[in-house]
Amino acid sequence: METLNPTTSTTVDDAAANIGFSILMRFSDSRREIDLEIRKLITVMCQVFRDHKAPPTPLAYLSATCSSLDLIAASKPRPSDDMLHAHITILSIVIPKVPPAFLINNLQLVCNSLALALRSSSPSASFDSAACTGVKYIAQLLISSANCVNNWSQVSKPFRSLFSFAYVVFSIEVREQAGLCVHDTLQSFRGTPLFGPASKTITDLLMKKYLPPRVESNTDGVNRINQLKAMYTLNLVMLCLGAMSTEDRTAVLVYFKDLLELHHTYVTRLITDALYRLCLHPSSPDVDLELLLDLICSICLSVSQHKMNFIMKTIAGLLNFGVPKVYSLNKEICKIKLPIMFDALIVLLEQSDLRNVQDAANALMRLVAYIDEGMIKQGVDRALMNANMENGSQSEPTLIEKLCATFPKLLSYRCTNIRHLVFEIVSTMFNKLGVHSAYLMRGTVKTLADMQILPDREFPFKEEVKLLLEMVSEKCGLDAILAIIPQEHMELLAEINQQLGSKSVDASSHVSKAITSGNNLSQSKYVDNYRRYYNMKRKLAGKESLSDLQWRAVLDRQARRDARQAISKGILGAARMAKKLKL
Repeated sequence: METLNPTTSTTVDDAAANIGFSILMRFSDSRREIDLEIRKLITVMCQVFRDHKAPPTPLAYLSATCSSLDLIAASKPRPSDDMLHAHITILSIVIPKVPPAFLINNLQLVCNSLALALRSSSPSASFDSAACTGVKYIAQLLISSANCVNNWSQVSKPFRSLFSFAYVVFSIEVREQAGLCVHDTLQSFRGTPLFGPASKTITDLLMKKYLPPRVESNTDGVNRINQLKAMYTLNLVMLCLGAMSTEDRTAVLVYFKDLLELHHTYVTRLITDALYRLCLHPSSPDVDLELLLDLICSICLSVSQHKMNFIMKTIAGLLNFGVPKVYSLNKEICKIKLPIMFDALIVLLEQSDLRNVQDAANALMRLVAYIDEGMIKQGVDRALMNANMENGSQSEPTLIEKLCATFPKLLSYRCTNIRHLVFEIVSTMFNKLGVHSAYLMRGTVKTLADMQILPDREFPFKEEVKLLLEMVSEKCGLDAILAIIPQEHMELLAEINQQLGSKSVDASSHVSKAITSGNNLSQSKYVDNYRRYYNMKRKLAGKESLSDLQWRAVLDRQARRDARQAISKGILGAARMAKKLKL
């Protein structure tokens, strides 16, 4: 075994010469096994130094401790945890006092001695503490050499030794500590010639070590260990993803796309966590936006198609932080994927526990904010086109129509806490769509109206629903609402009209009246509904219903008045649209 070779020209001062004595004074509690082991080691080393007439310098103690670690690594039975901990404790004291140049020149020997001893020990609670300390000192040695070493070959073995502790089957405490140390070491390499090779080493580890996990009842011990190593490797790569080079990070993200196709729950959760942390990374590392969005949508599909609701909080957070990152730089690719994200969040709202449902609701309302006028116009134009198709065929639904179609399902949730959030989401959507809410959200409006006729004991949210109906009536006009809800709700609309009081209806409502009055509309469902509503309003006011002749006169007056208003406001185009939509 190659040993450290301290030079004889090293200057020895009083503090260095007395380091062994100071260690003995520091660990003097005879009731603690670790203290006894440390004192035993220092006593033996001091005797060796005297026998060889060697000065007891920190460098000498480092050399002696590493030689002793090599011996216990090869010994049988395996060393005790206290013995291992004693060696690591001595290293932690003497290493800071050793000249940096000597440490850099002997980096591989020191790290190798420590790593071999750690691997030879039996896992236990006390071993975990010693192993975590040992792993941290390997990382510290690598970090201290980052700005002094230009050749990757000088640190490659210690670096590989360090991250092996993150995927070899140790305890979770040791693996987590090793993963953090690898991340910190990689960060310290940034800006040096060591960074690229170190980042590539982690990427290669994933490609070589990771195998698709299999859940089999007859898995033998060897295969089970290999599967665990593969999963631990994936964990390590997830942790270091934000610190890796742009090239290697992209390679890993591309590999993630293949892994997501496995629909393995644990793998999906790990990838979701990794992307979430990546989006939260303070330095906002370079990421291919289209690739990131594809991964987010793949996870959303896993949620909606495979009901992976266990990643509820993380996927909601990913949509909250990841989608804005993409949207701020490329709005178009983001808008195309909105329906997929909506579907996933609706599934999460339905299946998640109450602690996390707020995260999904916040994410959903944030996605609503990404709907723009262009998307709304596409939905309106499609409705016009379908209305003009004589054969009754329908074109492919637009993005906005796909989004609006998801809202009636939201209203079916029965949980009280979820219902309050759903009403808030629907309100947000009405605000976004404005005057177009009535025909783009007609299914939602019908559902809200139907909720009002449920027995009070079954549905205690009638006041909230009524407020939503008032809201959409203000935006679109009562006449637009009349055109899409069943006639049994006429009394409800009359009450809403009274509640609105002196508030003026929207211009789109007046236009709708202007173009739907007269002979052409006298036979339509709209006029029948409006007549029932008008008479119901008169009845509530204590007046008699209008005869056919009186009703015709009312329609004529309204047609003339509303046509003048439409012309003066320059919105005849909107009137034609309302006519074609048959609102």
